[in-house]
Amino acid sequence: MSVLIADDHPLFREALKDVVREVFGPDIRLIECTTLAEASAAIHDDSLELALLDLNMPGMQGLNGVASLRRSAPVVPLVVVSADERSEVVQAALALGVCGFIPKSTPRQQMAEAVRRISADGEIYQPPTLAGHDTNSPTPLPLTAEQQAMQTRLGSLTRQERCVLEAIVAGKPNKIVAHELNIAESTVKAHVSAILRKLEVSSRTQAVIKAGPLLAG
Repeated sequence: MSVLIADDHPLFREALKDVVREVFGPDIRLIECTTLAEASAAIHDDSLELALLDLNMPGMQGLNGVASLRRSAPVVPLVVVSADERSEVVQAALALGVCGFIPKSTPRQQMAEAVRRISADGEIYQPPTLAGHDTNSPTPLPLTAEQQAMQTRLGSLTRQERCVLEAIVAGKPNKIVAHELNIAESTVKAHVSAILRKLEVSSRTQAVIKAGPLLAG
């Protein structure tokens, strides 16, 4: 059994290694990467139990790198560990299908507990502030102007286009979407084109990042 640690900061990699050993034991095999290219090559290791990813290492381009790894290895549990704690970034990462988002400011013991809950309990971990556990923030943050505009664009989708978008956010390929909705794959492609046009985005990844967090609403 092994755990992938992908972060270009040596000191933080050491901290994550300590956390992983605390959760999995001293004999856990650690695979260290410092770039998206290295992570992409290592993600196919059959022994991987978990992958911890930094959003800002070389090649990642933020959530685009997460989306790439999610497509490349759909069954490997991915966990983002990032200094960017903005709620919209956390929500977008979760919409991409990661198993957790752990801020780098999280205390070591709390970080270990988060990894334990993800790996042992199958929990989708998110920061307590986003999960509504922060007593100083009892109400949700208001939508930004950009989010409000995207919410309006979401309202222009047909029911089937919204179903296709929800499937895209879940990381499903066109063939699976076609099967689940009982439509032709060419129809799915047509819906995707319409969705991108209506949402005013240029790719499926951008649709997931910008619209995914708003779907529940």
